[in-house]
Amino acid sequence: MNEPSQKPAVILIVEDDDAARNGLSEYLNLKGHRVFEADCLKTAFGILDSVDSGNKDKIDIIITDLKLPDGTGLDLLKAVKDGRRVRNPEIIVATGFSSVKTAVEAMKLGAFDYITKPVNLDELELIIKRIISNKSLIDELNVLKNRLDEKFNFGSLITSSRKMTAIVNTAIAISGTNSTVLIEGETGTGKELLANIIVNNSRKKNKPFVKVNCAALSEAILESELFGHEKGAYTGADSLYRGRFEIADGGTIFLDEIGEISLKTQSKILRVLQEKEFERVGGNKTIKIDIRVIAASQDIEKKVSSGEFRKDLYYRLNVINLKLIPLRERKEDIPVLIKKFLEDFSNENGKKISGISKEALDFLLSYDYPGNVRELKNIIEYMTAVSKGGIADESLLPGYLKEKYSGLFFSKSCRDDFIRIPFGTAMEDAENIIIQKTLEMNGFNKVKTANDLKIGLKTIYRKLEKF
Repeated sequence: MNEPSQKPAVILIVEDDDAARNGLSEYLNLKGHRVFEADCLKTAFGILDSVDSGNKDKIDIIITDLKLPDGTGLDLLKAVKDGRRVRNPEIIVATGFSSVKTAVEAMKLGAFDYITKPVNLDELELIIKRIISNKSLIDELNVLKNRLDEKFNFGSLITSSRKMTAIVNTAIAISGTNSTVLIEGETGTGKELLANIIVNNSRKKNKPFVKVNCAALSEAILESELFGHEKGAYTGADSLYRGRFEIADGGTIFLDEIGEISLKTQSKILRVLQEKEFERVGGNKTIKIDIRVIAASQDIEKKVSSGEFRKDLYYRLNVINLKLIPLRERKEDIPVLIKKFLEDFSNENGKKISGISKEALDFLLSYDYPGNVRELKNIIEYMTAVSKGGIADESLLPGYLKEKYSGLFFSKSCRDDFIRIPFGTAMEDAENIIIQKTLEMNGFNKVKTANDLKIGLKTIYRKLEKF
C-alpha cells in the first residue's frame, strides 16, 4: 500500500558544521521540503525576521544544534517561544549523547522533540511527519471553529427560545448584505446585542462600527455628533470635528432609539440613506460615504402614525425588520440567563454562589420584567453583591421585588402538596404551572398526571411541547 502523500514543510536548519548542515539540507530537499540554512544564531534570527515581515516562505520547523558559535539552541528556542513573533514554528533539537539532559530541558521549554547526533534520517523524517500531521489537524480544527463562529456567533445574546433563535438566525442570514436594518423591541430586550451579531457576522466586521444613543443627546449636540462641524460653526467650535457618520465610513453605524430624533435631523439622515452624502454643521463641502445603517427603536410605528417620525425615513430604515421578543414571552430563557449571570457576577465579585433557591426561581419565573433581560441581569447582580455565598434565596431579592414576593405568593406555611400560583397569573400560564408541578410530584409520569388532572394524554404532550 502506498504511503499517503503529505504536505511538504518549510524547514530552517541551524548548524555550524558545514558538512552536517549541507548533508541534512540535501536529504530534506530530496524529500520535497523547502529548506533554509543558517550557521549561527545571527543568521537564523535574520531569516526569522524576514519571515515575520512578510516573506512568502513561512517556516514550519526549525532543526537546531545545541552548541552554536554565538549562543545555544536554547537561546533560539526561548526567542521563538516568547510569543512576540508572528509565526511559532516547531523546534527539533539535535544533540550529542552527552547533552541529552540539556535536550530534555529544551523539551520543557517547548521544543517538539530532540534527536541525537549523528542524525538518524529515518527517525528525523518520522518526527517531521508528526509535526506536519499535527499542524494539518490544528488547521482543520481552526477552519471548523471559524465556520462555527461565523454561523453561530450569538455573542452575549443568550437564548434557548425557538422564536428568539429564529430571529438571531435571520440576523445572521442577512448580515452579509448591505441592507438597512430596523430592530424593534422593548428596552432591555437586546437590540444592541443583535446589532453586534449582525456586524460580527458581516463582511464589514473588521471595519468601523460606531454606536450612537440618539435619546441621550439634545438635538443640537446630536446633529454635531452625527455629521460633525467645521471650525467656528458655533460658539465653542474651536476646531474641525468629524462626526459619527464620517468616522464609520466603510463600516456600520448603529442608531439606537432613532425614534427620539427631531424631524430636522430625520431629514438629514434620510439624505444620508438616499444619497450617501452630507455636509458638516457650518460647512458647505459635501462628504461622500459608504456606510451601512442599523437602527433601533421601541415604538417607532406609533411615532409614524402620530406624525412625529417621517414615513419616508421609516420606509428607508425598515428594509429588513427584526422584532425582539420581551422576556415575559420567552420565560424558558429565564433559568438559562440566571445561571449565566450568577456565574459571571460570582466570578467578578469573588463569591461562591452554588445556585438559586426554588422559591426565588419560582418568583423570578412569575415576574413580568418591564425592563426585560437588562432588569433580570440587574436583579442577579444585586443578589450576588449582597450574598454571603451558598444558595441565593428570596431574602436577597431587591427591595421593590420583596414586596411583590410577599404579596404574590401564598404563605410559606402552605403544605408541600399545594401548588403556588401568583395572583393575577394568566389562565394559560396557570395551566402550565399546574401541569408542570403535577408532573414533578408524579415523577414525570404523564399518564398519572393526565388522570389526576382529568385531561387527555394528548393535552399533556401538546402543553409540554408548547412550553
